[in-house]
Amino acid sequence: MDTSGKIESYKVLFEDYLNSYIKSADNSDGLSIACTYSLSAGGKRLRPVIVMLSAEACGGNPADTLPACLAIEMIHTFSLIHDDLPAIDNDDLRRGRPTCHKTFGEATAILAGDALIFEALSIVAGSNLDACTISDIIRAIADSCGLDGLIKGEYDDIMAEKKTIDLNGITGIYLRKTSRLFELSTYTGARIASANDDTLDAMKTYGRHLGLAFQAIDDILDIISDSASMGKTTGKDILQEKATIVKALGIDGAREWAREQTETALDAIKRLKAIHLENIAFDMLKRVN
Repeated sequence: MDTSGKIESYKVLFEDYLNSYIKSADNSDGLSIACTYSLSAGGKRLRPVIVMLSAEACGGNPADTLPACLAIEMIHTFSLIHDDLPAIDNDDLRRGRPTCHKTFGEATAILAGDALIFEALSIVAGSNLDACTISDIIRAIADSCGLDGLIKGEYDDIMAEKKTIDLNGITGIYLRKTSRLFELSTYTGARIASANDDTLDAMKTYGRHLGLAFQAIDDILDIISDSASMGKTTGKDILQEKATIVKALGIDGAREWAREQTETALDAIKRLKAIHLENIAFDMLKRVN
């Protein structure tokens, strides 16, 4: 199966698992409905797919990762809900539909994001994975989200608005607010596949630099694409004077920087012969939404 077919098959596998979770969940109150609304909004499902591809590359069964895939997608969805809030990016559109706070109100959106964090941990803890793997993944989720992860990256991103930030500073923001979840995804797939320490390190390096390239391309598309294609409001980085690679290097320089990050990612996994992970990295450089 070619990479596009593999990605689509894993996306369908994940969507089926997500839909089963939603059907079994208690959706009788506004908070649960708000969580379901944001989870079911679609999107590329890139992080769950990367978890499954990483497990496969390390000799594991992608289906074994589905609870962890859902947990990581919940973490990603929480981050989008909170990122869109009036106090942060104040956005009206996400994944082609009104944002959570626009639909349910700001207070409910805040609480829905909070709830998804803990639901993610609960899903991993209640999975059929062995106790040591569960412990490692829960710790990885916490580390990826906390004071040196996603939430700190969002904070740094906000604090950098309207300021001149050098390339190292921008890279630090990207590493935390975006790369940590990609790194979590590759680590989780490899960990569930019982990869050895050297392979785990290689997969984390791949995920880290893949995430840097992804964010650089995202910032380019914020300028050159449109809201209909992206499923979210474009042009906001300039309006909010965000610290981005594009602002630091220009569009051509940002593309070259993304290519360099991709090469570093691919170099990390070259001994694994993970063709689908290689192809997904190249595809991300060419994405238009």
